Amino acid sequence: MWERGEIEQIVINRTAMSSKAKRQCDRSTISNDCRLFIPLAYLGVLLCLLPTCSPVSLSPEVMAGHFASYDKEDILVRCSVTSSSSNFGNPLASMEEDDSEDLPGDDIIVKFNTYRNISDHVAWLYSFTGNGCDDWRNIVRENVAAQKFPTDFIVLRLLTKENVEEEVEEERERHVDSIAGATTSKDEERGQHILAEKLQNSPHIQAIAHQRLIDRSLFAYHGAEGGEEDGDAGAGVLEQRLRRMMGVNEEEEGEVATQGSHHRKIMAKGLISITKYTNADALWRLGHTGRGVRVAVFDTGIPESHPSFRNVRERTDWTDEETLEDHIGHGTFVAGLIASTHPHCAGFAPDAEVYAFRVFNKKQVSYTSWFLDAFNYAMQIGIDVLNLSIGGPDFLDRPFVEKVEEMSANGIIVVSAIGNDGPRYGTLNNPADQLDVIGVGGITYDDRLATFSSRGMTTWELPAGYGRVKPDIVAYGKGIRGPTTSGSGCRSLSGTSVASPVVAGMVTLLAGMTAPALLNPAMMKQILTQAATPVPGHHIFEQGMGKVDLLKAAKLAENYVPRASTIPARLDLTECPYFWPYCSQPAYYSSMPVVANLTVLNPLSVAGTIENVRMELNADGFAGDTALLAAEFSHSELLWPWTGWLSVSFRVTRAGLSMNGVVSGRIVFDVVSDEKGEASTVVVPLRINLAPPPPRSRRLLWDQFHSLRYPSGYFPRDNLAIKSDILDWNGDHVHTNFRDFYTDLRARGYFVEVSGGDWTCVDAANYAALLLVDPEEAYFEEEIQKLADDVYTRGLSLLVVGEWYNSGVMKKLKFLDQNTQSWWLPQTGGANLPELNRVLAPFHMALSDRVLDATVEVKGGGKAFRYESGTSLFQFPKGGRLFSVRAKDTVSGTTRYFPIMGIYSTGTGPGNGRVAVLGDSNCLDGNHRRGMPCYDTVDTLLAFLCHNKTDEKLFPPALILHSAFRSDFGALPQPMPGTHFARYSRVLLADNEEAEGETEGYDKSSGLPTTRRQRRPQCLAEILERRGPLPNISTLAGPAVNESEALAALPKPGGGFYPSTRQGWPYFALGLMIGGCALGIYIRYYSWLASMLQQLLPKGAFPPRRLLDDSREDDELIDNQHINGGVAGGNGGGGHHGSSSVGVASASTSVAASVAATMAAMTATTSGLPAATSKMMMMNLGGGGGGLDSEAALAPSSSTGVSVASTTIGRWGRVSQITKRSNNSKEPLFNKV
Repeated sequence: MWERGEIEQIVINRTAMSSKAKRQCDRSTISNDCRLFIPLAYLGVLLCLLPTCSPVSLSPEVMAGHFASYDKEDILVRCSVTSSSSNFGNPLASMEEDDSEDLPGDDIIVKFNTYRNISDHVAWLYSFTGNGCDDWRNIVRENVAAQKFPTDFIVLRLLTKENVEEEVEEERERHVDSIAGATTSKDEERGQHILAEKLQNSPHIQAIAHQRLIDRSLFAYHGAEGGEEDGDAGAGVLEQRLRRMMGVNEEEEGEVATQGSHHRKIMAKGLISITKYTNADALWRLGHTGRGVRVAVFDTGIPESHPSFRNVRERTDWTDEETLEDHIGHGTFVAGLIASTHPHCAGFAPDAEVYAFRVFNKKQVSYTSWFLDAFNYAMQIGIDVLNLSIGGPDFLDRPFVEKVEEMSANGIIVVSAIGNDGPRYGTLNNPADQLDVIGVGGITYDDRLATFSSRGMTTWELPAGYGRVKPDIVAYGKGIRGPTTSGSGCRSLSGTSVASPVVAGMVTLLAGMTAPALLNPAMMKQILTQAATPVPGHHIFEQGMGKVDLLKAAKLAENYVPRASTIPARLDLTECPYFWPYCSQPAYYSSMPVVANLTVLNPLSVAGTIENVRMELNADGFAGDTALLAAEFSHSELLWPWTGWLSVSFRVTRAGLSMNGVVSGRIVFDVVSDEKGEASTVVVPLRINLAPPPPRSRRLLWDQFHSLRYPSGYFPRDNLAIKSDILDWNGDHVHTNFRDFYTDLRARGYFVEVSGGDWTCVDAANYAALLLVDPEEAYFEEEIQKLADDVYTRGLSLLVVGEWYNSGVMKKLKFLDQNTQSWWLPQTGGANLPELNRVLAPFHMALSDRVLDATVEVKGGGKAFRYESGTSLFQFPKGGRLFSVRAKDTVSGTTRYFPIMGIYSTGTGPGNGRVAVLGDSNCLDGNHRRGMPCYDTVDTLLAFLCHNKTDEKLFPPALILHSAFRSDFGALPQPMPGTHFARYSRVLLADNEEAEGETEGYDKSSGLPTTRRQRRPQCLAEILERRGPLPNISTLAGPAVNESEALAALPKPGGGFYPSTRQGWPYFALGLMIGGCALGIYIRYYSWLASMLQQLLPKGAFPPRRLLDDSREDDELIDNQHINGGVAGGNGGGGHHGSSSVGVASASTSVAASVAATMAAMTATTSGLPAATSKMMMMNLGGGGGGLDSEAALAPSSSTGVSVASTTIGRWGRVSQITKRSNNSKEPLFNKV
């Protein structure tokens, strides 16, 4: 299929033009012959580097032979439409709601391997499809690049019924007859896929992808709770997917006088031109002003004859509007930072030649094809420096990404904003996160990282690997002054879109000082990063190499000698905080590998290779002749364009088992230039801290393998309340959005390791607990078998933190995506609960399909935290303990008590592990958490898992389940029809993939074997060889829960049970009868009983009159320290009892005791209680088994003035706890949770 599936590191193996060939072309006066030579040079390099590609399939002559007999111009006219014609201009017109998520969009970009005229591409496609252009139309691109120069792509519209009806009558009849009346019928959908697959498989076509919307605006999302119609989220709903300009806010000049002294200081600096503050004027005095350098600004344009610009050479419009004016002002401001001549807001290179590319229209919208044409034109006219103050998280937009790489290969230095999604981590934007692009973050004038600046690491490599360092550098981006659109003055803006042109202006200035033979993207990135100074207090994934230093970079440029290097240039993993997280935890024997990724810069040649990689240790790295540290390497097969990557995985050897100290050495490798065959040796200094392995009880393993995220597919955000950010794109890694949780775990003494492989590759004996937090991936059957065996027999414990999963909510999150002009359907909920329940099935546990919001207050478990879009426990085994809170189910609107957390021990032996489950991860997610975190509560769970310590305040004995629990509210989550999850999975096989062998599994509901189409686990053969056949799950876990015998009620925190609508009605009736009987006896024999009870009961059996006097606070809790809520299901009968209509409930094992206690309470009431509080008391008299309040008891009527809660019948019914409250109180009658 041509949809994007599993995420992989994009390895560039396409055409690359040698710099020698490129230099033979005069960039200022490029001729037709030279333009023809460029793609042929590309072809020659490709054939040399990639022998597996067929020369015949890429030959322009062979390609031309397909359509030599056709009239190309006639075909072009017949098979083309304008993008604005009739329904073709409306992306919504051709689509209606459909349950198929993967329906191809109308407009696709077809990228060829060669540059040719559009008429040649269209004519070849006309012949290639076999039926002319019946199923597609070429979209006319009315711009100078497409009309005057060869191109490597065309934009096609795949026809649907709605499209065809706008054609001439005979064409409409021919197409509609085969569509069977549906706008997007299955036949039509199949036809679109067949055409797309046929194109994808052609050797002449490099790639096809959707035409994407690129938008700078921020749109709020209206989804599950907003009452929107299914599938109608509105245009621009996913602003995260859109490439957008990175402006944050405009700051008024008058703020200086009204703010505090610190802000005044910063703004005062801002009133100084950024060029003076960075000493650019010193270079001007030396005659360096950017003269002769061509700089392109891709933005909203520049007004004609703007007084602040000296040398605007060309203005071009690439949008659907016929104007060159800047209606937004963003493009003028950005260009001004590079080349303005205004005395109060001068640019860095005032004499540079400015080329204004208007790629955003008045609505601040653009499309991928507009950028691709503009990029091609930039290469044709010989641009030197290009600024992109835009970005988005979609690094899998192949046409865009590859075109940026192609520009770099042609020597264009691309500078781009890293993004304004800070202070969140894992929020880097593309194209700034690409290897060949200079990615720029923002700092303030007092050299602090700007709050808005996006943080790393890159997420391309996740979940299997580890991210790269980005941004590359940071520059001033807060309160920077630039020209206004009118040119009458200056204004201040903030954002990484401001920091980016600051660096682009410096690059333009430095390019004018550099010999043309030496100037290339790798050289410029090299001198900028080497001249940068780290910003104190910030780590490498926040600032890269640090704050750019223009004068220091200028000195490096003057004396520049080409050589290969890396980013970072050293690996001092002991230096804190700069090398966080490496410096936060030592390496030790048996730990997961410590992975460090290096960006390799090769200014010697556009293409090269890495060879002879090795690690050399100093004397402190050896014990005798044995090395204490080992390293494994992986790297780019080809360094192109100008850059590549090298990944180093460090492992401590057995010789380092008792090592406690620093090991030093170096990573050494050679970079060989493909152009000249020259080799440049790179040496990367190394320091790493080693320590003995910590005790097993302190070792935690974070599962990263089962995490999936956007942009491979539509994976929604965990917190549905975050309307503006509904994509899960931050990596779900302990060093990105769970960074704060990692820091807290380290502060509590835990050692956290990360696993990028499946569970078959892990030795459970090394770890106290496995952390499954917010997983989206499926699980191998063998993983589940091994994990169950490890928990039941090998002492491993398991912490599961889930998220919401509800098909109805997922249906509401469906929307028509204008990027692909197709329906997008979530592949999972916040987590993949159907798969997670398969993991929990051996322990007789399951999570439900409820979506809950609550505020959780816990005793003994730390501070209160918010429970947002979490789930509840649907099933839990006998012997476990459940913690419940009153929460709102956003699916049904019901507010009631739900179990959200539970603990369970599989036994008491040394090989028996424990399991803890929490239904929401948002309180651990630092990027989207609202309110206090739940770190204290999770620490309580980890104390249970790792040290077998149960917090009796959070999980008192009263919460023990004496029979299995199965909820009567909600259901088990079921996979939603219409999704194609297997396409994005590394575990499951898609329908069109050949099975590697079907494996037997275990069905959690029936206990019967089942089959499952899946791949083979990574280490299955090794596990089977070392441990033998994996045990049957049913043998470990015993029989499945009998639903008919399962307990539907929940234990209260103080004893007793919450009500069950399924099983509680007999006890409700029993309680009603007992209460009525007691009330009748009281009315008839009041005087006699009162006198008898006063004589029989010991003195002081009831609280004295003064205890309930009106002088007390209305909400005072009076506790005589005799609380004993009873054990759920204990010896006293363990029944479930509902409250009576008169407000009296009894769950005693003795009716006489209930009557006696009731009478005693009534006597106390009539013997002097104030009138305001002498109304009917609602009593819950707990025997050995405790009582069960109904929902009416949980929210008493307005007639209730006094409630006796969590009471115990001790010696003749002593009331142990009394709560007074106002008449309208809705608080529950038991202890708060």
